[in-house]
Amino acid sequence: NFNDHREATFLPSSHICADESISRWYGLGGEWINIGLPMYIAIDRKPENGCEIQDSACGKSGAMLRIRLVKTSVEEEANIIHVEEDGTLHETKVLIELVSPWAHSDRLICADSYFASVGAAETLKDMGLRFIGVVKTATRHFPLAYLSNLELENRGDRLGLIHYGPDGLPSLLSFVWMDRNRRYFIASGSSLQEGEEYIRNRWRQVWALHQMQIQRGLNCRYLNRELQRIITAHADLSTSIIGIGWTH
Repeated sequence: NFNDHREATFLPSSHICADESISRWYGLGGEWINIGLPMYIAIDRKPENGCEIQDSACGKSGAMLRIRLVKTSVEEEANIIHVEEDGTLHETKVLIELVSPWAHSDRLICADSYFASVGAAETLKDMGLRFIGVVKTATRHFPLAYLSNLELENRGDRLGLIHYGPDGLPSLLSFVWMDRNRRYFIASGSSLQEGEEYIRNRWRQVWALHQMQIQRGLNCRYLNRELQRIITAHADLSTSIIGIGWTH
């Protein structure tokens, strides 16, 4: 079992990331026959089609820690109904499954909007884990209306609200950050202080650069051939001129 093996043999860093991935399908019959897959996923914005995986990974090394295969819609809906009865979001339950081996370690869990909610932050805090995630659709108890009306002028501007617990200490931080568009976050282990710059290349940027390099390579080879042809033609012409000169 992959999950049990990683839990027993790998020690992750202080940061764990929870996200969704696509495992490309190379199985029997090619991409149009999904024999053996619990569910075949094809999403336009994803570079590959195949099996969708919900996973957690070490934030420093990038090593995958735990995986959960997304099953058929019928099975997923059955899980959602079961979870709603106890008041916990299905996405929060999945997140707990992905990070529970490291409970009470004070690690920081970073998650995308699929997992992020006020309930997820509170649940992980009770498990001894810190949390930060992007809020998009799961806005229950999140002060979206207030944060969306705050004035932000420049890229990088951010403002937020602090929620204090019964002990009088800061418990949660909800904030808005200005990128090209507004981004909303819920956190139990972050601040609004300046951090280190982080730059990443998106897959579509890497692919565009790759295509550009290929085109440049083709152009260079074409120019080299043309230059060699011109040089050869010029050399032949020079020889002819020199020969004529000597003749006269």
